[in-house]
Amino acid sequence: MEFHVFQCKLDKDYFVVTDEAHLNDVKTAKLCPTAEDKLEKVGTFGEMGKERAAFDEELAKRSIEHQGFYRFEAKSFDPVAQRPLAMP
Repeated sequence: MEFHVFQCKLDKDYFVVTDEAHLNDVKTAKLCPTAEDKLEKVGTFGEMGKERAAFDEELAKRSIEHQGFYRFEAKSFDPVAQRPLAMP
């Protein structure tokens, strides 16, 4: 399977993954947390198995089969905290 990955333009922590069969449905759906937000394509990626760091492929496949997409929030884009005052 090839995964089509999208990111919300305003809420950059949110991603949507789909396949070729559901691509047009995802492009027109409102899947971002903010109503006026739109999806921006990140890319198309083949299966990588357990090595994939961004999302669980098996969970994504089941979700896509059931509802046409897999949506997840990536915590890696959260702002980095300030260093503690005790650190040089």
